[in-house]
Amino acid sequence: MMVSWLPAQAREPITNIAAIRALTPEEAASELPVNVRGVVTFSNKREITLFIHDGTNGIYVDQGDLEARKLAVWPELGDQVEVSGVSGNGIFAPVIRGTSPLRIISKGALPAPKAVDGLELAKPGLDCDWVTVDAYVTDVMMNGNALVIQCRAGSSDFHVLIEGPLPPDQEALWDLPDRRVRIRGVVATVFNANGQMTRRFLRVNSPSDVVPLPSAELSQEARLVSSSQLLRLDGPGPNDRVKVEGVVTFDMPGRGVFLRTDGGGLWVQTARAPQTRPGELVEIEGRPRSGRMRPFIHASVIRMMGRQEAPAPINRRAVELLDTRFDSELVSTEAELLNIFRGADGTTFELRDGTIVFRGWLDLANGLPPDLLPGSKLKVSGIAQITALAEYTPMQVEDKLLLRLRSPSDLVLLRPPPWWTPQRLASAFTAILVLLVAIYQRSRLRRKRRQESQRKSFEAVLAERGRFAREIHDSLAQGLTSISLQLECVRNQITDSPALAAGHLETARELVRESMREARRTIWNLRPLALGEADLASALQKYAADLTRDNGISCQQQIEGSPRPLPQEYENALLRIGQESLTNAVRHAAPRRILVRLRFGDGWVTLVVKDDGRGFDVAGRVGKGYGLTGMRERVDALGGSLSIDSPAGEGTEVSVTLPI
Repeated sequence: MMVSWLPAQAREPITNIAAIRALTPEEAASELPVNVRGVVTFSNKREITLFIHDGTNGIYVDQGDLEARKLAVWPELGDQVEVSGVSGNGIFAPVIRGTSPLRIISKGALPAPKAVDGLELAKPGLDCDWVTVDAYVTDVMMNGNALVIQCRAGSSDFHVLIEGPLPPDQEALWDLPDRRVRIRGVVATVFNANGQMTRRFLRVNSPSDVVPLPSAELSQEARLVSSSQLLRLDGPGPNDRVKVEGVVTFDMPGRGVFLRTDGGGLWVQTARAPQTRPGELVEIEGRPRSGRMRPFIHASVIRMMGRQEAPAPINRRAVELLDTRFDSELVSTEAELLNIFRGADGTTFELRDGTIVFRGWLDLANGLPPDLLPGSKLKVSGIAQITALAEYTPMQVEDKLLLRLRSPSDLVLLRPPPWWTPQRLASAFTAILVLLVAIYQRSRLRRKRRQESQRKSFEAVLAERGRFAREIHDSLAQGLTSISLQLECVRNQITDSPALAAGHLETARELVRESMREARRTIWNLRPLALGEADLASALQKYAADLTRDNGISCQQQIEGSPRPLPQEYENALLRIGQESLTNAVRHAAPRRILVRLRFGDGWVTLVVKDDGRGFDVAGRVGKGYGLTGMRERVDALGGSLSIDSPAGEGTEVSVTLPI
């Protein structure tokens, strides 16, 4: 009884393959200890692939790249080996994962393979087993440097894989199609991501594992026929050996050749065709097979009969080439190039002749296409391959045309594309549309900015009117009221108390002088900068001098950077903020010194007004007076920043920065 919760080192190792194959995926994935002896039934050092069989079953041994390279001697077919490791779930079936290099015990004999038929071979549980099966060969082909033999055993189709490089003396393998063979090898499986078998194949160690069997079919004499007779009601069928003569129009090494015969174009499928060129006269021998639109020949023999001039393409309109008679034939047509699609294995050309849109294909192995532009008029030559509108209707109807190009020379430029191609027209229209949209957006943005400027100007006018009204109320109106009161006292006391009346009269005179100063300041604030001083610095300096002339306050000005003219709305905003800051300092802070600093930077300008007066509670004054509110509104309108620092008893610093 197996105790699965014990650590791997504490468990008894499994010693036969059948027990490993019986594990569930979860049990196999738990890395149970394994120690198995078996005989190598498949060995490929280059691919690091190894299968063994112990008489109970076969299994794949995963040594891993690193462990496999540590092996001094790679085991060969028939070697008896000892494998120590753990179980693994594998991708399709349980495997052995070697945790140490396997040990070769002796050179033994291969076990007798299990004889199976097609039905048994199709069972998924036969994976990795060592078997032999009799089958009928339907095709032989190359896949890279590996040989693939397509077989059928009963109702089961499978293939045999002989990994290359192949020995040079194996020409007999190409004669296997249509023959019965006996195959010995290891059962392998093609499966999907869900672990379900999709195809079955056999791994064999060498071509000698595929042995031809005697067959009465080989004695059948091939008869010479026309390609137009193949698979007709009264013509040769798929079990009849036939001969067909023709001239090579296109050779596809490893796959077959296209011929022009007395019955039209013919595709000859064979992997062992000799290297031919267009114009070679050949005789092919094989059996007919059903193609998509026309029968083809699965050839076992190709004989060179001579040489003649290479066939010229049959020139037709594309609509005429879309006919079964031209399938597999060398043809040419004139067409407009619509587009080019370059892929990893070749180039596809999208072409149009009238209302017919078709494709051309140039395999990468046949060369690189010339530089062509969409809209070019071309003469295109190649092998016509036609597909049907539907595959399962009694009468097939031609639907699509593909021309398989033999080389880049099959594309001949007849006329370059006109300058006004549909693509260029579309590009020009798009550019004009984008330009119109850009002009509209720019005009809309200008109009929006103008409206915003007008709105801000109107708001500024309203704000200035409000500020002016408050200035008059707080200064001139209050001053006139005080003067009126003093004059009332003079009128009432001038007869009875001339001395008191004289005092009130002197007070009225002082109030008049103060009101005149306030009136001059208010008028100055209303003057446009352009009507006053030449620049912002001079205007601020003159205003500060007038404001502090009679009260003993020292006012200094500093300029940093390179002074330059500013836009009118910026100079006006900085002047008004400077005037407000200077006025507040003189009227409320009782300073001894005031410093006005202008800093001109790259893309910005800063105004600083600093005094050494008593200071004030900035937070407590926010929103209560027009002065601070007006400053904030002016700065916000121009996208700048405002800071006011006023510690109690340490003076006030107003700093404004505007982006230019």
